[in-house]
Amino acid sequence: MSRTAVLIRTHYVDEQLRAFAERLRAGSDFDVFVVADETRGALDFGDIPKLSLTAPALASLGLYGGAPDLLWRCGDYGLYVARRALPAYDAFWMIEPDVSLNAERPSGILARFPGPDEVDFLAGRLRPAEADWDWAAMMEPETGPVWRCLFALVRLSAPAIDLLLEARRQATARHLSQGRDPAAWPNDEAFVASTLARNGRSCRDLNDFGQIYDEAGFSFWFPVSQRELDAGGREGWIYHPVLSGQAYFIKLCRLAVRHGAIDELEKLVERMIGLEWTAEEAKSHRRAIDFLRVQHAIATAPPPLAAE
Repeated sequence: MSRTAVLIRTHYVDEQLRAFAERLRAGSDFDVFVVADETRGALDFGDIPKLSLTAPALASLGLYGGAPDLLWRCGDYGLYVARRALPAYDAFWMIEPDVSLNAERPSGILARFPGPDEVDFLAGRLRPAEADWDWAAMMEPETGPVWRCLFALVRLSAPAIDLLLEARRQATARHLSQGRDPAAWPNDEAFVASTLARNGRSCRDLNDFGQIYDEAGFSFWFPVSQRELDAGGREGWIYHPVLSGQAYFIKLCRLAVRHGAIDELEKLVERMIGLEWTAEEAKSHRRAIDFLRVQHAIATAPPPLAAE
């Protein structure tokens, strides 16, 4: 039987995250670790084992460190640190704290898949990348097709991680020798999916073994209400990003501004009264929406006519 670790990838710690880790540990067949971005300082997770991501740790692995938002962009870096620190494991799940494994025993969802001897890479929304996908241009197209996935919940075999680390090291050397733009460094979703597919590794979507997500509830951007999920989420399914309260509303605001959907935001606020927030909290949200409308009107107003 293969030995598998679960890595919680995070840049923060709070009581909710600790509870998330404990739910994963409860009745689990897997060992649970935190892979913590500690580039801004140490984080305390109590008795939960921690693997630290720091600039010296990444440099010691030969990994490029110049990209903006480096550890947000390159979640796969945590896998390389874990592989070095935990060489006895055959596979690693990596999960973000805003993923919900909607089951009485969350680890049971992870245990349902074939082992790493059959599948090197498991991910949601795994497919060939569209030509206009933002991250597609970061991969060198002449070396093979570009693939994409959602990196919020993935599993990789140890040999796949070794292959990826060597490919990252080689890409680091090319990037530096050619003086490329730091912003052109590939993100995890493009790099991992494309590199493994190009090298003939077994890559499968999480839904290939029985549906456990749909694209409305397991997405890159649009949030799922934790309280709505608690009231009616599908047992055995996964969701992302799952937020609640003010964090949920702020995420909705950012999306509404980005897509010009402020009216739709207001309708959603009304629909969620009594579920995600109280009527009094909804009043506060309406005031924030009114402010967003004013900001939008100012930003999109035509420039004043020049004085004659």
